[in-house]
Amino acid sequence: MMKSSNGAYDFTIPRRQSYAAILLIAYKLYKVLLRQLLPFLLIFLFGGSLGKKDSLMYYVIGIAILGFIYSVVSFFKYYFFFRDDKLIVQKGVFKRSVIEIPFDRIQSINFEQNLIHRIFNVVKLNMDTAGSAGSELQINALDHTLASAISEHILKHKSENAVATEEGQPITESKKQVIFRLPIAQLLKVGITENHLRSGGIIIFFLIWIWENLKDIGMDVMEKMEEYAPLAEAISTSLVIIASLVILFMIVSFIISLVRTVLKYYGLQMFRIGDGFVIESGLFNKREHAAKDHKIQLVRWTQNLLQKWSSIYELRMKQASSMEVSDKKSIQVAGLEWEDIKMTEAYLFKEQHRELSAMNLHSVDPYYRFRRLYYWSVIFLPLAGLLVYLGENKFAIAAFAWFCFGVVTTLLSYNKKRYGISENLLLLKGGTFGHSATMLQLFKLQNLMIESTPFQRRRDLASLTLFTASGQVTIPDIAYDKCLLMKNYLLYKIESNSESWM
Repeated sequence: MMKSSNGAYDFTIPRRQSYAAILLIAYKLYKVLLRQLLPFLLIFLFGGSLGKKDSLMYYVIGIAILGFIYSVVSFFKYYFFFRDDKLIVQKGVFKRSVIEIPFDRIQSINFEQNLIHRIFNVVKLNMDTAGSAGSELQINALDHTLASAISEHILKHKSENAVATEEGQPITESKKQVIFRLPIAQLLKVGITENHLRSGGIIIFFLIWIWENLKDIGMDVMEKMEEYAPLAEAISTSLVIIASLVILFMIVSFIISLVRTVLKYYGLQMFRIGDGFVIESGLFNKREHAAKDHKIQLVRWTQNLLQKWSSIYELRMKQASSMEVSDKKSIQVAGLEWEDIKMTEAYLFKEQHRELSAMNLHSVDPYYRFRRLYYWSVIFLPLAGLLVYLGENKFAIAAFAWFCFGVVTTLLSYNKKRYGISENLLLLKGGTFGHSATMLQLFKLQNLMIESTPFQRRRDLASLTLFTASGQVTIPDIAYDKCLLMKNYLLYKIESNSESWM
C-alpha cells in the first residue's frame, strides 16, 4: 500500500482490495449459484442415472471455473480512492460503474469478519449513509490497519466540519471503555431462552421450499408415496411415533436456535467510546457496529417469558435513517441484566434518565381490550360451533383452545400497556407473557399523526402515532381530548428544541 513520507496512507492514489477479496467474491457468487441450483442438484443426485451424474460433475466444474475467473476479473477491476472529500469507487466486469460518496453523507463505518477474513487477517468495511436502510458500500477485504485509517480519515473530516461539538471524532482503541461483556454461561442462557418456535418455523419453511421446488421440476412426490401407502397409514395411526416426531422436532428447533445464538453473540462486548457505543460479536462472522448517541432514535428492551425467569434482557437501539430501519439493521445486545439496562439509559439520556423512574404512567382505554377480544370471538367461536355441527369435535376443541389463548393474551397485553411523557422523554411499556419498553427523546420526533376509526370516534377515542428517523411508535386508544393535548405539547417540544438528532 502506498504511504506518504510521514507514514500516512495516500488515499488519492487508486488502490485495490486485499487479494483475499478474490476468495470472498467467489464465495458470494458460489453461494448464490448453489441456492438457485440446489433443487436440480438434488434431483440429479438422488433420482438421476449414473451417466447423468457424470455429466452433472462436468457442468459443476465448468461453472466453478467460470465463477473463479469472474471473481479474479472483478477483483482487478475494483479500485477505490479519495478525491475532493469524496470516496470514489470504480468497479464492474461487463458494465463499468463509478460510485461517489461524500464524506458528510457517511453516517457510520462498521467492520465485519467471517472465517475467511480471519484466516487472512482482513476485514470487511461497511459504510451506511443517510437515506439508505442497508449498507451503501461494502469493501470486501482490507488490511485492518488500512480499514482503520480509512475510518479515521473520514471521521476526522466530519469532526472538522462539525459545529462546536465533539461528534465525529476518530475512534481509537485507547478511548474504549468496556461496559458489558457476555460470558459463556450467560451466552448459553441467552440461547436457552431464545424463541425456539422461530427455529421450528425455519424447519417447516425449508421442507415446504423443498416440496415446492420438487413439484416445479416435475417430480410427483405424492405419486411416489402412494407406493408406500400401507406403511404411511400404519405410521400415521401410531401415536407413539407421532409423539416421538413432535419431541424430535422440538429438540431440533432448540438446537438450531441455540447454535444460531452462539454463532451470533459469541464474544459479545459493548464499549463506550466518547459519545457513542461500539458493539462487537460473532464466532465465525465477527461484526462491529458503532452508534453515536445523537443518532440513536429509539431504544427498546424486551424480555420474553423464559428471559423473565432468567432475569436477562435484550436491547435494541435504532439509528437515524430516511428509511425505516429493520430489526436486522438495528443494533442488538442480548444477555443484559437490569443494571446494564439502567447504565445504558444513563449514557444515552444523561441526566434525563432519572425522569424514567419518576414518570407517571397511564393506561390505555378499556376499548383496547374489548377490540382484541371482539376479533378473537368473531373468528374462533363461530368456527368452533361450525366444527361441532360437522362432528369434528377434536378440531372444535382446538379452535376453542385458541380462543381461550387469545383471551389470556389480550388481558395480559392490556394490563401491561402503559405510556408516559415527561419533560424530555416518552416511555411506552407493553408485553404479553414478558415485558417490553420503548423510549425516545422528545426532540428527536419528526412528525405526529392522530388516527381515529369510526368505532373509536363513537367512544371519543384516538390513536397517536409518533414518527422518528428510525421508525414509529403508536399509543393506541386514548381519549381524543388527551390525544390533542399530547400532540400540541409534543409539537411545542419539537419546535422549541434546537438539538441535533442526526
